[in-house]
Amino acid sequence: MVDHSSPLPAASTINRLPVAALGQRVTVEVKTETPFLPKAAFFLISVASLVGTILTGKLHGLDGLALAWRWLQFWSVALPTGMLAWRLFYLRRHESGLDAARVATMHDDLLERVRVVSRYLVPVLVAGAAASLFVPYLAGWTAVALTAASLALAALVTQAHRSRAAAFGAFLVGALALLLWGWADSGGLSGVAAVRTVHLWAFAAWLGGALFNLGAAVPAGRKNANLDAVVAGARQLERFRWVVRTSLPTIIVTGVWMALRYGGVTSPFWLSGIGLLVPLKLLLIVALVVIFITCPLYRACSPVRGVCNLDDLGGGEG
Repeated sequence: MVDHSSPLPAASTINRLPVAALGQRVTVEVKTETPFLPKAAFFLISVASLVGTILTGKLHGLDGLALAWRWLQFWSVALPTGMLAWRLFYLRRHESGLDAARVATMHDDLLERVRVVSRYLVPVLVAGAAASLFVPYLAGWTAVALTAASLALAALVTQAHRSRAAAFGAFLVGALALLLWGWADSGGLSGVAAVRTVHLWAFAAWLGGALFNLGAAVPAGRKNANLDAVVAGARQLERFRWVVRTSLPTIIVTGVWMALRYGGVTSPFWLSGIGLLVPLKLLLIVALVVIFITCPLYRACSPVRGVCNLDDLGGGEG
């Protein structure tokens, strides 16, 4: 663990800090290891998306390689879509009451991390792009459009760190691709398509946000171990927490609604075969709820002390 002593910032910032931090130099502690719980959350969200894709795919007659490939295409689209939501809507170059230069430096470091993460997303997007062409239940134009969307997203995401317009274009392409998947998986039934699309969007917002936290926020936070950056990071994280607070119930409600279309609560469908995937996915979501509640309690959201809870800057263990 590395300690960085930081002088107190402007009075406007001090007003937002715990009382115990006032009148003293604040030490920003940085752990060298990334907390376990955010990594576990990212893994469980990915597994939950895989379970959901297997269920939907099998109900449409898919199996084997086509099923795995179809999941890769969905997963690769959801990752940058949710990641860019953070880049566009939670990230701020200027934060009220904080040192402009320090916040701007952290902002630039976060965008540099977006560039690095995007470099790894491109081959995944390209690898999954053609999957829709081999999904029999998709109409020809739908399959081609989904492939084109993956390739367009791969091109745009490489510029998302330097251009807000490119980031927004990539985000829009990803959101529309998920909408198209929602419509295609629902057999053209508008009500079902709307519910499924919201379900997919909620998953993408959470999955990609978790990726941004691990791939951008954590390393940029380590690099900028000063009080202004900690407060800025805490505000960003809180914006993402509100997204999770919305996504969690949305995923549960829409998922249960779609599942109940295959049978009532007491239906034998849930007790064997692919029906078992529904309670399995629900258990994964429950585990994610536990992580979401536990993360701030154990200050496991970030290796930088104070990002999970600014009160930790006032001293004491957390």
